[in-house]
This record gives sequence, C-alpha cells and structure tokens, in this order.
Amino acid sequence: MRGFWNSLKAEWYYKGLKHSTLPRAALPVITGRAKGASSFLDIGAGPGTLAIPLVKAGKSVTALDASGAMIALLANEVKKLGLKRLKPVHSRWGEHKLKAHDAVLCSNVPALVKETPGFLEEAVALARKYVFIIESADPGADKFYYKELYPLLFGKKFGPRSDYIKTYDRLHSMGIFANVEMIEYDFDQPFADIDEALLFWKEYMGIVTTEHDAKLKRFLSKRLVKKGKGLLAKFHKRSAIMWWRK
Repeated sequence: MRGFWNSLKAEWYYKGLKHSTLPRAALPVITGRAKGASSFLDIGAGPGTLAIPLVKAGKSVTALDASGAMIALLANEVKKLGLKRLKPVHSRWGEHKLKAHDAVLCSNVPALVKETPGFLEEAVALARKYVFIIESADPGADKFYYKELYPLLFGKKFGPRSDYIKTYDRLHSMGIFANVEMIEYDFDQPFADIDEALLFWKEYMGIVTTEHDAKLKRFLSKRLVKKGKGLLAKFHKRSAIMWWRK
C-alpha cells in the first residue's frame, strides 16, 4: 500500500468526504457502544473522516496514517478548526511508538487488517476498553462502476471483493467474538468537469495510455449527474462495524 494515497487521490477523497454520510452513519454506533472511552487511536485515519467527528463529540484522538498527503490535509483541518484534542501522526504501522488508548478504531483499511502480519494482535493490545473495525459488507459490491467498465474496456469481469467475513473469521480464531452492526451510507465523488472525471478513473484503474479515453468519456457522460456547475458520481455503500469490549 506504500504510495497508494498520492496527493491526487488524497485530494479526491477529501472532496468526496464532503458528500459522504459515513460519519453520520458510523459515529452513533461507535460513541453509543464505547461507554467510558475518552481517548481513541484511529489507525488509517485519512484526512480525519471519523477522527474529526470524534473530537467534535468530545473525544481525544490520535490519528495515524501512512500517507503524507492525507496527514497534510488532516493537519490543515486541525489548524483551521482549532482542534486541540486531535493529534495527527504520519507513520506506517509499526514504525511509530504508540501508547494505549481507551478505544482503537480502524475504518476501511482492508489491506492493513488482512495483509499485515500481527496487525490485529498489536492493534487489540493498544486498546484498554474497546476495538472497532469497519469493513465492506458486500463481496459483490461494485467499485467506481468497475462491473460495467472492466468488460467494456478490458473484456473481462470485475471479480468479487474480500469483505468483513474474512476479518471476522480471523477474530473468531483469536477467541474474539465481535458484535457486528451494519451501516449504509453514501460516498459520492464530485468533479469539476468530465476531464477531471476521466483523469480520476484512469488513475484508479491504472490506465496510462489514451486508447480508452473516448470510450471511457462516453460512459462517464451517461453515468455522472450534474451538480451545480460540476458533476457527481453517486455511490452507495454497506459496511460492517465489528466491535467488542475487552
């Protein structure tokens, strides 16, 4: 995952966050279950997707992220909003000494949870009271219209995606019988124009040539909706919040 969140992708995510209902859907579950938890360690915090709402809800948050671009966006928000109880930390997992917190949160960082040896054990050890892990809850879910675009552009299907079940099974093998609560939310992506949208899809799909530009632009012109002077790609998601009290 090193380098995945470059400055371009980080800015797009940050813009999309303004159209996201994830914080509104997830925060009541987290704060409602984490009784007595005043400090949170948010692993893979991004630009403060959940860290900022948690601080506004009265919590102290250490926000860890491996992306310098994401942490820069978060640090700017901390300064702009005057958030005294939010500490951004730019570091890859395992490269920064972390203290224990009342609760540990890891939201939508499947590569870290599933592919990093020892992550779950180490993250759980840093929680004094609660752990919250949020992951996609639909292996058949689409991503950025890939189910239509892969056959259109590459002549192949977009396969099923790993979801929370794999993590839940891993927790079960560790003797952790987590509660699971489902949430649904929107995470729409705004664009200034069709050219920015084209750049977005080419960046995410790893397309470096222009051979698919015309076909991709025609597809996006039909799928994106007008929003003010710009365009909006509308996405609806379902995730599982796995949580338990230690």
